[in-house]
Amino acid sequence: MNTGFESNSNDQMRRTPRTSRVALIVAASLLFSGFIHQAIYPFLDGGWHGSLSLRKPILFGISGGMTVWSLAWVFTKLKPMRFDPILINSLSIGLFIEVGLITLQFWRGVPSHFNRSTSLDALIEIVMLSLILFATGVILVLTWRSFRSVESEPAMALAIRGGMVLLALSCLLGILTSILGEVQLAKGQSYEYWGKSGVLKFPHGVALHAIQLLPVLAWLSRTLSLKNSVLVVQSALVAQVWFLFYSLWQTAQGRDRFDWDTIGGSLIGMTLLFTLYSTVSVLAGIVFPNREHSTRTQQPKNSNR
Repeated sequence: MNTGFESNSNDQMRRTPRTSRVALIVAASLLFSGFIHQAIYPFLDGGWHGSLSLRKPILFGISGGMTVWSLAWVFTKLKPMRFDPILINSLSIGLFIEVGLITLQFWRGVPSHFNRSTSLDALIEIVMLSLILFATGVILVLTWRSFRSVESEPAMALAIRGGMVLLALSCLLGILTSILGEVQLAKGQSYEYWGKSGVLKFPHGVALHAIQLLPVLAWLSRTLSLKNSVLVVQSALVAQVWFLFYSLWQTAQGRDRFDWDTIGGSLIGMTLLFTLYSTVSVLAGIVFPNREHSTRTQQPKNSNR
């Protein structure tokens, strides 16, 4: 005979979304590819910079793997919808193909981006751009849903929403970078730089991985039972926003990442200030653990004789 408790438990299990196996396999494969290329990097005669550098298979593999894993996890924190498995699986496969094509182009010895020198290269670039647009669309939808249906404690909910907003901005900035790169090429200039030394991809990279950093910080705050856990995540999120402003300013001014002016230095100062609060709070939680929490989590001694 089924009890009401068993019925409610089964309903809850049906409502709880599962992590996509496809996404986890893709994430592991991309991370493996990135780390393998990192391992062989010292044995190849090539620099870190440039369109033919091993940097691209390394960074895109590791970054892509982390992003796929994070998005698969975010799906489990939202109220499930019928098409969620299709969305996460197609997104994962799309990013796997994109990184695979970037890696393929490296081993072919040709640039993976802004390369239409042959019909095959042009086709590969079109496919990659299409996959990027699709991934951006899914991420925008996921970001919108995160403000409506996140099921988590306040600090983690804030981390997910803030991380998704920054990830969505990163995707949009990546598309803008591609457009500006085409403008630069049309002028006979480098597609990698804006002005004298502004790195076009700098803002895109700055916002990309907040979706990993912020949830990890929220998890640490919960594990350490920090009473100011929401403030810790808020401070880190604000620091990320200030750093994004800094990257946008440096690029727009045509300055290198470390070539500060007064405004750039001020933006970095604000970034460090808010980062310091989060860092000190977590370190204080580690060095001076919450006594009430420590007592509560200790295993009771067996009083039976």
